[in-house]
Amino acid sequence: MSQEPIEAVQESEDPLSSQHKAETSHAHKRLIYELFVLGELMDGPHHGYKLREILSYLLGPFRQISWGVLYPLIRQLEREELLTYEPEAPPGERKQGGASSRQSKHYTITATGRKRFYTLMLEQGDYHAEYRELFLIKLNNFDHLSPQQQLTVLQQYRGCLQVEDFYLKGAQQHVLTSADVPDGQRAHILYILRFRWSSIQGEMQWIEEQIRRLEEQVEEA
Repeated sequence: MSQEPIEAVQESEDPLSSQHKAETSHAHKRLIYELFVLGELMDGPHHGYKLREILSYLLGPFRQISWGVLYPLIRQLEREELLTYEPEAPPGERKQGGASSRQSKHYTITATGRKRFYTLMLEQGDYHAEYRELFLIKLNNFDHLSPQQQLTVLQQYRGCLQVEDFYLKGAQQHVLTSADVPDGQRAHILYILRFRWSSIQGEMQWIEEQIRRLEEQVEEA
């Protein structure tokens, strides 16, 4: 079997230092959190503690955003005039404890923030390890997009899945044919690769169904 698929992927990878990788991952996560905050404020004003609670629901139990990450981000979005706030919330919404002064702020998106929201929603950006979480945040905000815009986001994520699919197929070929892979490990590695590939195929099927549905809507319109 040809090894071209796996070799093509390996040649496309740039050698990055650990520090560069960490900085890049931090930038990706910051973008995800920014889009989340702006997206939630598109639905109406929110307090900081509510934003944190909703994000925890979306990303699951293993990705919790800390106050030390959320509030510096919110302050940065304030400086960029993407959101604003009312200094005090109604007394009934105040929380007891050290974070009460922060929780009393009622955040609202600005016109500039709305423009930034749509930019982040529709730009593809580069594919990366956190791209799946970015897509989840975009999916959560689909009610603010037209069918054509939704179609664009789905097609972008399909592209990410296709890259993963290409890599996994190539990796399986490489493991099957390479003399560098110990015979005793070959079956185990293939087992894991096929598991990952089945997950990608499940997502791909779901995405294709959504794309077909939206294409029909756009065509009818």
